[in-house]
Amino acid sequence: MTPAEQVVPRNANERTVLAFYTTLMRKDMQAFADLWADDAVQEIPFAPEIEGFEPVWKGKEKILSYYNKAIPGRREHQFWIHELHQTADPDCLIVEASAHSIVAASGKVYDQRYVFIFKLRDGKIVLNREHVNPLAFMKAFG
Repeated sequence: MTPAEQVVPRNANERTVLAFYTTLMRKDMQAFADLWADDAVQEIPFAPEIEGFEPVWKGKEKILSYYNKAIPGRREHQFWIHELHQTADPDCLIVEASAHSIVAASGKVYDQRYVFIFKLRDGKIVLNREHVNPLAFMKAFG
């Protein structure tokens, strides 16, 4: 596994997808916002069952609303990329990743393994389908 900031993109879509991770680690929320199309969707198919947590966010503003609340509350946030897969569709990438952070409010460790499916249009993220382990999420946030 390679730290996300050390992965060299092979094309523009990979550059956008890798920026998803690196901008979150740097807490550069303006650069993060620039990655998304206005009509983007983020889905978390195996979302934990926490009151008020939504498994689908539609629209750039809704997506950014979540991240603008969540990311400032994390310390030592790091992503590692295990595999970055190209698909037959050049606008669809699959990323196997893991992450580590400390939840600032509780001091709990959040270690997570992910499979992300990204779809892009004109260099912007239009879909992020984020597969997570809900038990790891609940341990840190539940």
